[in-house]
Amino acid sequence: MSSDTSGSRRGFIRTFASRFRRGLIRAFASRRRKLGVELGPSLVWLLLLLMAPLTFMVVVSFMSVNDAFQIVWQPTANNYSELFAGSGPFWETPFFDALILSYVVAAATTVLCLVMAFPLAYFLARRDGRTFKVVIFFVLLPFFTMYLVRAYSWYLMFGPSGVINRTLMKIGLASGPVSVFNYGVPAIVIGLTHAYFPYMLLSLYASMEGIDFSLIEAARDLGASRTETLRDVILPLTLPGIISGGLFVFVPALGAFVTPRFLGQGKVLMIGQLIENRITGQYAIDYGSAASMFIVVSIVVAFALAFRYVSIEELGGV
Repeated sequence: MSSDTSGSRRGFIRTFASRFRRGLIRAFASRRRKLGVELGPSLVWLLLLLMAPLTFMVVVSFMSVNDAFQIVWQPTANNYSELFAGSGPFWETPFFDALILSYVVAAATTVLCLVMAFPLAYFLARRDGRTFKVVIFFVLLPFFTMYLVRAYSWYLMFGPSGVINRTLMKIGLASGPVSVFNYGVPAIVIGLTHAYFPYMLLSLYASMEGIDFSLIEAARDLGASRTETLRDVILPLTLPGIISGGLFVFVPALGAFVTPRFLGQGKVLMIGQLIENRITGQYAIDYGSAASMFIVVSIVVAFALAFRYVSIEELGGV
């Protein structure tokens, strides 16, 4: 009796599993349902962690905060006008200065990363896989530590009594601290370049890896100089990598906060620091949201310009 009961249970379970499997196949047989299953988790993740906070920030930028630090849900444009308010013209306000400085620092970081990464990516694209692995290992080795530790390491390198100035004075190359190695914009650019250099390098390498180098040899055989070959052959073929690498560097550098705080030492004020100061000091999330909108718009414009020249597949190195 017990063996018959056990066998009937196993048969019921097998029948139920088979019917359940066939039901799932029928349920997701259509193309739309398959697409929903594939994209559903990503869309939920995107809505909860990106679109919802972004929407909240946009809404709060048009609201105000009362003395009790509560959001007053009455639309107003005062936050945006307050950004450029002051006794002088708008280009003399702290917000405008911080915004322009952030653009300059982000652009300088992007250019420096490009100049440093381009020849290395070209070298790696013409070598075997072992060379690429060794070089990438040493490039990424500092990133095995947390970002805060790397920023503090650069903090110790710069300054009047930092490692760089002390070394220069010890070997006799400088009689006193060199101002360029003090805290400020140069230090911030170098710190950000170190932080985002791998993004530029990997983007350029992904683009150069697919180049047919026989085209370069053909150009040289036909009498093109190295400069002409670079301008007319290599640069057009690596344009997607240049643009994608530029985006991966410029966008995070524009809103950088930790590196400017460590390496600026109060000498410069970038947009991320300005927003943080107003929010932590006055809980002015309305002001911070309005200021952040300029960063968001800048990022949207940057991506729009990028997609005008290359497709999203090319940006991904496909």
